[in-house]
Amino acid sequence: MKIGWASMGDLLEDPITGQLMSQADRHRMLVEGAVTAEEAGFWSASLGEHHFCDYVVSAPPVVLAAIAERTTKIRLGTAVALGANNDPIRLAEDYATLDVLSGGRVELVVGRGNLYEHTYDAFGQDPGLSRPMYEERVGLLVDALRNEQLDWSGEFRSPFHNYTTQPRPVQDPLPIWVGGGSSIESAEYAAKMALPLMLPGVFGPPKIFLPLVERYREAWEEHGHPSQDCLVGTIAHTFMAASSQEAFRVSGPRFKVYMEWVRDLLRLSTPALGDLIRETDLKQMTERGPTVCGSREEVLDKMSMYRETLGLDVYLLMCDLGGMPASELTETLFAFGSEILPEFAQ
Repeated sequence: MKIGWASMGDLLEDPITGQLMSQADRHRMLVEGAVTAEEAGFWSASLGEHHFCDYVVSAPPVVLAAIAERTTKIRLGTAVALGANNDPIRLAEDYATLDVLSGGRVELVVGRGNLYEHTYDAFGQDPGLSRPMYEERVGLLVDALRNEQLDWSGEFRSPFHNYTTQPRPVQDPLPIWVGGGSSIESAEYAAKMALPLMLPGVFGPPKIFLPLVERYREAWEEHGHPSQDCLVGTIAHTFMAASSQEAFRVSGPRFKVYMEWVRDLLRLSTPALGDLIRETDLKQMTERGPTVCGSREEVLDKMSMYRETLGLDVYLLMCDLGGMPASELTETLFAFGSEILPEFAQ
């Protein structure tokens, strides 16, 4: 199982120190974090995309390009790029450019972004059409990145006849993942398109995604795609310290602040989803929910359980949230690199 580091780039006051970094420092922290992740042996560094809130990364390919110039091996990913909101041609051009600059290191995960309906409103889009928009636009994105001659027509964009997007990506094909796990339809779409599936593991324990993963693999086989290309990944909040008590002491206050902020943000954007976040206590979320927190042995056990339950190929861990300072992120990534990554090396 490959292990990557992912960050949503939230900008919140640290409840432990009371410090709030600037937007510039938060962006620099993400770049330096990716450099550290490469040194620590992580497979990838992935950034989320959000708009109009205190998730500060609205332009992942720009930040990833800065990371590309400071690194040589680590894969450069999204968690996720907004496949329904963005113009697919612009996405194709941006991430092909990143692939060229990085020497072929892009892992593009695209999702609907349907948790935050205010993004659709601000972009002048109907959130009720998120699924057909997403599927059409991801289809065009795949065509643009994988076919030099683009002949296409659809419902949500003007047609293309004999166009070629430039530059062409270094990778052939550039990896494109479907980021989704809220419905069986997402799994079936990923299988139909022969695309890997990235699950939103932060929203529930692995067992709730098992029916979706089983249907994904079943549909993949029905479509007759090569079995070796059927890949599944997940993203999960993951915290570690010398003991479980220390892990909860350090990460608990930040996790609580972060989850309460996410709940309030969702209530403003998509009220029904915000009301689903009832628990913000790290210990409770670790014991009964999807979060991984504890000593080295406890983290290894739960990550292994994730892998065995879902047959994971990729695990993206989120650890820098709720105001964690840059120095602590550096220590954390090196700790994961020395104590966790070797146990999952292939």
